[in-house]
Amino acid sequence: MIIGNDFSKKYEALLKQVGALSEEDISHHISVKKLCEVTQLDRTEIKNVIEYLDELNFIDIQTIGGPLLYGHITITEEGLEKYYQLKNNA
Repeated sequence: MIIGNDFSKKYEALLKQVGALSEEDISHHISVKKLCEVTQLDRTEIKNVIEYLDELNFIDIQTIGGPLLYGHITITEEGLEKYYQLKNNA
């Protein structure tokens, strides 16, 4: 697991993208491939950030498979709350 300020910024940036791509809908499936393209993170970084956000219950992993290990994710209610905090503090 990556610890430190750089990671905090990465997971916050990714959560902002997840919130935007989800259209603020917890049932909207977000393609990890699309998320990787938008954030420009490599597959190891995106895997680590997704797992961390999943542990925090900010996202749910919906499908597994493909070149990025995870196929689709959704944002959770807790993730939306954090997204709104980040969005309002920007």
